[in-house]
Amino acid sequence: MASLAGDDGEHGEDNVPPVRDSEVGAAVLRIRSKNTAPGPDGVPARVLALALNHMADRLGEVFDASLASGRFPECWKSRKLVLLRKPGRPADSVAAYRPIVLLDEAGKLFERVLSARIVRHLCEVGPDLSDAQFSFRAGRSTVDAVLRLRAVTEEAVSCGGVLLAVSLDIANAFNSLPFSCIREALHYHGVPKYLRRLVADYLEERTVVYEDREGNLRCRPMSCGVPQGSVLGPLLWNIGYDWALRADFPPGLGIICYADDTLLTARGANFQEAARLATGGVSLVVGRIEALGLRVALDKTEALLFHGPHEISGPDPRREVALRRALPTACSKAGRRCVCPRATFAQYGWTQRRDKTAVHGGCPVNGTVRCTGVGGGSDRPE
Repeated sequence: MASLAGDDGEHGEDNVPPVRDSEVGAAVLRIRSKNTAPGPDGVPARVLALALNHMADRLGEVFDASLASGRFPECWKSRKLVLLRKPGRPADSVAAYRPIVLLDEAGKLFERVLSARIVRHLCEVGPDLSDAQFSFRAGRSTVDAVLRLRAVTEEAVSCGGVLLAVSLDIANAFNSLPFSCIREALHYHGVPKYLRRLVADYLEERTVVYEDREGNLRCRPMSCGVPQGSVLGPLLWNIGYDWALRADFPPGLGIICYADDTLLTARGANFQEAARLATGGVSLVVGRIEALGLRVALDKTEALLFHGPHEISGPDPRREVALRRALPTACSKAGRRCVCPRATFAQYGWTQRRDKTAVHGGCPVNGTVRCTGVGGGSDRPE
């Protein structure tokens, strides 16, 4: 992929500010009330919070030494894999278990200090993350992402046009992001050198400890991906994936993202115009995602057409054929959404139900149709 780094050399001075008591205190507040399973060292978060009343200075010295040396303690790089049984699934099925990873709470405490420093740099110095990213960021949520989609949709429909939204699914996203992408992205965002050096070491030589079928402990090295279950992992994903969201989009194209869930929007006077615009947009975004070393699961991609209540009257098999011809490598499913400008979340039960209409809609609707095959589907007005 093209280098994300600028040509101005290293960003900032190699100045390592010592860890302040307020930084440790803020991190401790986040774990004091947690009742989560402990990591490999067996120390629960609440116990660590109580112990820090007497050993905060010693732990602060460890943090300072780690920052100065650029080395993340090896003992905090090991993760314990635990499989949780899902109810109602056969015991011999892989899908019957949900994997979770447990980390030492002391290491996660240090991650909170590092994460806070990186976020503060992004917000106060920058460049900050793309405005299109809504996940793992203070003051943002899925509701804000939905409201963004609703706003651009209503703007298009109120002018008599349509909006075509194409969702992209990234295969095994969090486990596949190359470390090199994260390192280059940290440089692009101007993160201080001492933090970049420490994060680079944080990612290297990580291991997962798990039990095999015979109950023996096994250890597996990790060569890519962000550590799931960690504090830094979500932030590092946002930073590493940010380049994919910074494409130079032509007028009418936009993008909305929550973690790895990426939605491309194409606005047009009619379906044909929106489809042509979406074709180029999908090609551009997929190319950038693949340049990061990630893979888009094209068979899971979906397209949704948002339009006014009188724009389209009933299912039109020809439009589904046209959509597949316009986006032959991107769309395996197609649907329509009819926007109601006066709709509210409560009116459509967004806070009370989680059925396919509410989750898939992207914004409140007064009519829906889903077509999983050419000419398939049914019209079901609400």
